[in-house]
Amino acid sequence: MNLHLLRIYVKVVEVQSFSRAAEALDITQPAVSKAVRELESQLETVLLDRRGKTFKPSESGRALYEYGRSILALEREATETIRAFSSLERGRLSIGASTTIATYWLPPFLVDFHARHPQVELQVISGNTRQIADLLLECRVDVALVEGDVDDARLNRRIWRRDEMVIIAPRDAALPTGGALRPADLADHTWIVRERGSGSRAATDRVLDEMGLTPVRAIEVGSNEAIVQTVAAGRGLGMVPRICARDQLALGRIRRLHPGGAAIQRTLYRIRLPERPISPAALAFEALIASAQPLLDE
Repeated sequence: MNLHLLRIYVKVVEVQSFSRAAEALDITQPAVSKAVRELESQLETVLLDRRGKTFKPSESGRALYEYGRSILALEREATETIRAFSSLERGRLSIGASTTIATYWLPPFLVDFHARHPQVELQVISGNTRQIADLLLECRVDVALVEGDVDDARLNRRIWRRDEMVIIAPRDAALPTGGALRPADLADHTWIVRERGSGSRAATDRVLDEMGLTPVRAIEVGSNEAIVQTVAAGRGLGMVPRICARDQLALGRIRRLHPGGAAIQRTLYRIRLPERPISPAALAFEALIASAQPLLDE
């Protein structure tokens, strides 16, 4: 099977468009159409059911797409293995990080790494924990840092650091003042929560379950910053990493609640594909983040 034709076909199915695939691959649309026809001819099967200007993969086309993604991931891994022999005089390092890590924890490390290795091109991709794990499995990132537990036998995880979570409320929320709050005091309130798949959502669900508290209403948002801003606007309670709430707490736009018990902690992880070779740039960056702890949470 021609790997070039397979790459074009996978991109067509991925973006659901011949023209967008041509743009992404920097080739012409006729070249894309010809490549798909050639692949169908080689395999003696119809890969795309065409209906006018639209199409969808046939049953065999869907199977080839899944195999194609795996084959191209292995191709990227092979390429990265060869490049791993090069020095840090040049190169590229792609870092996948959960949203809060990318926003708050990574910047000082990026600045430090760039100062040490200015010729290495840096890229940071952020998403929730599941998205970052998927990017690592597809060999699309070199270093992966996540906020939630990853239950995937294909990945190894290692503790990177601890992160404190806090429960926040609007400045004028109708809640008892003084002393520790009881879970019952928090029961009849709307909670602002992250989407499922994020580490913050998993931590929130765990803590609420330990408190025996089931929110009667919830609003789901896409970031911890959105939780803080929604709470600051006067609606609902939320639980976020303390570092995310730091500025708004200092400004007095929100207040921190203390439901009693020990401080709420979660674990941040570095995850790896165990059999994937680690590039010199990735090793250097992992050594950097292991050797220093920025004081952003003070």
